[in-house]
Amino acid sequence: MVSLLIWLGIMWVCFGVGAGAIKRLRASPSSMAEEMPLAVALGMGLLAYLMLAIGLLGLLRAWLALAVIGLLAALGWRDMLMLPRRLGALLATRTTWRWHALLPVLFFLAAGLLTLIGALAPAADSDYDGLVYHLTIPKVYLREGAIHRIPWLSHSNFPFTLEMLYLLGLLLRDETLAKLFHFGCGWLTVCAVFAFGRRWWSARAGWLGAAIFAAIPLVGWQMMSSYNELAFALCAFLVMCAVARWLEGRATGKAMGWLWLAAIMCGLALGVKILAAVVLLFAVAALGWAMCRSAERRRRACQILAFVAIAAAVASPWYIKSYLWTGNPVYPFLYGVFDGRYWSAERARLYTEAQQAFGLGRGPLAFLALPWNLTMRPRWFFDQPQALRFFNVFVMVFGPLLLALLPTLLLTGPIGGPGRLALWFALLYTAIWFGLTQNGRYLIPMLPGLAVCAGLAASRLLERRATASAVAAALVLGLVSGLYPSFALAAPAARVALGLERRSAYLARTSRLYPMFQAINRAAPPDARIFVLGEEPRCFYLDRDFLLGNHAELFSAQDLAGPEAFLRALRHMGVTHLLLHSSTVRDMRARSGAVETLLADLDAAGSIRPQGVYGSFMLWQLADTRSEGLG
Repeated sequence: MVSLLIWLGIMWVCFGVGAGAIKRLRASPSSMAEEMPLAVALGMGLLAYLMLAIGLLGLLRAWLALAVIGLLAALGWRDMLMLPRRLGALLATRTTWRWHALLPVLFFLAAGLLTLIGALAPAADSDYDGLVYHLTIPKVYLREGAIHRIPWLSHSNFPFTLEMLYLLGLLLRDETLAKLFHFGCGWLTVCAVFAFGRRWWSARAGWLGAAIFAAIPLVGWQMMSSYNELAFALCAFLVMCAVARWLEGRATGKAMGWLWLAAIMCGLALGVKILAAVVLLFAVAALGWAMCRSAERRRRACQILAFVAIAAAVASPWYIKSYLWTGNPVYPFLYGVFDGRYWSAERARLYTEAQQAFGLGRGPLAFLALPWNLTMRPRWFFDQPQALRFFNVFVMVFGPLLLALLPTLLLTGPIGGPGRLALWFALLYTAIWFGLTQNGRYLIPMLPGLAVCAGLAASRLLERRATASAVAAALVLGLVSGLYPSFALAAPAARVALGLERRSAYLARTSRLYPMFQAINRAAPPDARIFVLGEEPRCFYLDRDFLLGNHAELFSAQDLAGPEAFLRALRHMGVTHLLLHSSTVRDMRARSGAVETLLADLDAAGSIRPQGVYGSFMLWQLADTRSEGLG
């Protein structure tokens, strides 16, 4: 609960500084629901970039992070002080109670509570990528007190805007505080969906769209994890919201603030994920379409160039950092174009094959069948946590409501420019996703737009006597069933989230990895540097200095020329211990693979000694642990 209070305080500060920025841009949100996601997202982005700055300066200290938060509070104090008053006035507004609103209210309360419980729990085995790099790399930075080059993990060179907030969470407390930032991104997106639907269509469309989005099981899981898809979704959807507001007001010339706000949010999206290049492409296409319909084409062309320049400037620190450290601004992608250190053509090929292993084909018919296959045959598109894999058999990844409601838009009337904007973005994004990688969770950024359109369809069908009962029953079924996966993930975490169970006891009960790494932490000396090789790279709970051996190209051909050269390379890296997965030990004994054969030679020569077996890993120690430095 301490993490929750700290997080709420940081979100309050982010709102204050973000609301001030919106005023300076002269964008005017029409409601608190529209302003809240925009302001908090801007504040979070600014805070993340300040954390990047102090990290690159080697000043990762808790007192300095608190000073940064204090500086932002000083900048946004007026809007911070106004927020409680504005929320109080909003709650005090008298509205007529309607009993049919009881289900949505209960749904949001239940979904909010379940996802909060899951977010407040320590990261367990279902948080796969979080334990591989989203949380692990910030923890490595904290160990060194600085953001520095990490050659042994390619993912450390991805855009890391959200991970800077994870870094802040780990610096001030632990991973529970870190996870709350992703949880917050999810619920801010829910708020943005509601605001979009209410502004352009009706309050009912907004409420139903927000509920449909929150009921998607994939979204509920992400709210409880330390991934980054919901941060991407928030920024991408806010770009769409801002572009829609600019298109609405461009004739009057008083909407330029929305254009610049969209550009900033586009830059923040690019700072979360490289795939956000699709968002920039779509925004430029939408602006270009508006330019073609305008008599002032020259001025509009300059606005588009300014939009791209602002978005690129906001995102640039991550791509410049990647270029300086690896030689490739989008490392490790586009290896054939940019090359890049610590990578190879073979690794690039294998990585591409792994990304393209998802899905059910890549032809035109497979694309047309996507709505059905994603809903009814989702197990081919997902690498989900174990607790949710049961639902891959059923309609429990995207949920049934999108498939059921979106086709009815053809029958329920016009959707207007904002609705077409959402659907065109979904089509473009899905087409590019279809060609690159059909991993289902990468589709999350287009779900808010689809959800709000589904909410519009449901709202209109509820107004028709012939369809009202069937749609109401479908909504009840879809919302209630959408809660069950969240319950399955949150239930084991309830005691630890409420402070009734110790963190260590919870992780010992729910995580296969945590007890194993705790035993390894006790077995290895504090100054050990462990070379980890094998199929389990989720090393967040390994409290010793370590590097991974299978996520980058660390050894040259000379290093692999023989056991002596290999041993010298390990010592040059400062390695004192080896942590080998059981599959690696098996390959070593069978002399299958270049590195495994060299390890077998070192074992035969007595240069490495086994120290013990810990779960699926075996710990070895170099016979001579003298280090020649990292170089």
